Amino acid sequence: MRGVSKAQIEAARQISVLEYFQIYMPQELVKISPHDFRTQTHSSLVISDNGLFHWFSKDLGGRSALDYLLKVEQMDFVGAVLHLNQMEPFRIPLSPAFLMPAKSPVPFQLPPPAPDCKTVQRYLFRRGISRKVFQFCIDAGILYQTTYGRHTNCVFLGLDADGIPRAAFLRGCEGSWRCDTPGSQKKYGFLIPAEHDNCTTVAIFEAPIDALSGACLMQHQRKIPWRSQFYLSLGGLNFQAVEYFLETHPQIRHIQLCLDNDERGRAFSSRLFVSLSEKGYRVTDCPPQIGKDYNEQLLLQKQQLPCTPIR
Repeated sequence: MRGVSKAQIEAARQISVLEYFQIYMPQELVKISPHDFRTQTHSSLVISDNGLFHWFSKDLGGRSALDYLLKVEQMDFVGAVLHLNQMEPFRIPLSPAFLMPAKSPVPFQLPPPAPDCKTVQRYLFRRGISRKVFQFCIDAGILYQTTYGRHTNCVFLGLDADGIPRAAFLRGCEGSWRCDTPGSQKKYGFLIPAEHDNCTTVAIFEAPIDALSGACLMQHQRKIPWRSQFYLSLGGLNFQAVEYFLETHPQIRHIQLCLDNDERGRAFSSRLFVSLSEKGYRVTDCPPQIGKDYNEQLLLQKQQLPCTPIR
């Protein structure tokens, strides 16, 4: 397999899915029986202490952390193997006595920044991101460039309410490689802030690049300032980031659901729509008009094909 060795693949396969969660995301585990856990993000995903997992709503399952990353997180194979090898030194033994989350999970550390962001700039420009939106994110300190092995990556930061980085979402500038930095907490999504703190509207996306794309679509329509709303990326299909954002932004009244136009995105959007509407928010379902996600819509719009920006 290009990019990883047989030894790296074998090392990745030795990490069970329960080990992965106990080390990397212990806050995700919810104990539901003496031998089983579910996760905060996917309530129908059950992980057992025998090393197996099953995602009942999708009828997917497996044994290893590698299976989980490939089937649930939909990471590419090389990216998943490299991600698991990165956490390999922190492994702990899996035993029946160790059923509770680890007390000392992998500490979160920011990926080291590169001297400049030229490669990331070229990559995002190819993805249709405007210079204005790109430069704002750079200046705000929520986007930068890092090198992982021989590869250059975008780093999208998730900040807490005090502006302290708590999560880092990596996206390779070549291929489809992506992962979260070990120790990242899912509740802190990538957020492009509105110009004014009292803004009452947020648009919610799955991936950081889709959030940037939504901002660019708003910028291009020129009817209202593009920073007249918040742009939140969940880093996947993740309830925690929605809940934390709304807790820390109580002024929000209108929520636009800009999730992917595929089966998983539509199903998650439907669940969010019901949940948030019941809490009294005005919720608008805004899937991309053309293409699978908002980045595809942005690229198609730049080609002069008919599509509509965020409503």
